[in-house]
Amino acid sequence: MMNKTKAISAAVCLLASSLSAQTYPLSQNFWSNPEFQDRVMGSYGMHSQLEPRLSDEEGEFFKTLMVVLDGNLDEGEKMLRENITAESSPALNFMLGTINMQSGDLPSAIGSYEEAIRKFPNFMRAYKNLGIAYIQDGQLEKGTEALIKGMELGGADGLSYGLLGYCYLNLGLHSSALNAYRLALAFDPRSKDWKLGIIRCLIELESYQEASGLIKELIVADPLNHELYMHLANVDLASEEIVSAMANLEIVRRLSGGTEASLFLLADIYANRGMFELAINAYEDALGLTKDKEDRFSSISRAIRAFVENEAWDEADRLAQVAARSMGDDISRDRQLELLNMQAEIQLGADNSDAAAETLEKIIEEDPMNGRAILLLAQYYSQKGEREQAGFLFERAAGIDDVAAMALLRHGQMLVELAQYSEAVKLIRGSLDLEYQPNVADYLRAIEEATQRL
Repeated sequence: MMNKTKAISAAVCLLASSLSAQTYPLSQNFWSNPEFQDRVMGSYGMHSQLEPRLSDEEGEFFKTLMVVLDGNLDEGEKMLRENITAESSPALNFMLGTINMQSGDLPSAIGSYEEAIRKFPNFMRAYKNLGIAYIQDGQLEKGTEALIKGMELGGADGLSYGLLGYCYLNLGLHSSALNAYRLALAFDPRSKDWKLGIIRCLIELESYQEASGLIKELIVADPLNHELYMHLANVDLASEEIVSAMANLEIVRRLSGGTEASLFLLADIYANRGMFELAINAYEDALGLTKDKEDRFSSISRAIRAFVENEAWDEADRLAQVAARSMGDDISRDRQLELLNMQAEIQLGADNSDAAAETLEKIIEEDPMNGRAILLLAQYYSQKGEREQAGFLFERAAGIDDVAAMALLRHGQMLVELAQYSEAVKLIRGSLDLEYQPNVADYLRAIEEATQRL
């Protein structure tokens, strides 16, 4: 079973991929929207302390600008820039910032909103939009300051509180983020974004039961949303409810919403619980989504070794075949040979020694200095009784640093079985010189004592 630290780490990792920064692009018909026009035109001058005035001439220009913007954003921006002066209404700078936001030019949007505020220091909506621009640009601390200033001027609403929660969450202020998200939800109780923000905060604060209840509430309203089951699996992992996490990750998979990370996690859980067939299927699906096969090799090799440790030889062999088929030429030659080595070890463990020998011969043909394969092949010939061939391979392996000590030991053990004690003692002593191991030293003393009694 996973320990709590690993479970929380996995949960946060998976959540990070789905609770990403929320952006608020403007719609294509933004400028021609009558509601928008009425709101903008109707508010300028109505709250003289919070909104700058438009002159009559600027008001007429504004109406013309709306028509141009609806058809050609670039032309509208050009017209607007030509009409902005040091004395013109800050509302025009605000409008330019909005155009910059829609075109994705965040630095220019920030500059336009800041200029509007410089001209009119209490420009409430400019502070709010400046905050949004900063947040979309990744400048969360500045975004927070601008949002709070806008709220202090009377612009508190669900979006402002929600974005404030997002900033606090990503700045590590989890309790403050939770409070902000809850205030946002008071303005918009149906908002999925704010509920997901609350869930993330609750997980960070280890309030897993409350987080689980909120996710289940969302699932009732949207039962085929795979992301919600992913969130629920994350909470299960964090609270060490592994069986429930497994079930929810499987639902995600069946809803075709599994990611590389979630499928590997599901496969690992199956493997840890001895459900090897299900694990193989999940690993195969995960590898199908894996772009960087080289980077994932360590994960799949650990899985294969876990199968071997449980003596699930047939399943280990199938998983190794899945890995070889899925990774193919996308992994380095050294990785390919390492995979072949594992297959040979599996075949030896499954008493399929002839197949193992063929695999090892293939490895050595590809890589004549692969000490691990040479040593395994030497052991194969030793077990088959072909001592001369085994001795030749043991000597060859002894010349390769990585396996030299083991090769000398295994060679010595073979000679002990042949009652060639004096030569065996030399080889085992050589092994100890390269790598001292107490049990090998005890073994050597036992051989020397037995030799003296003969």
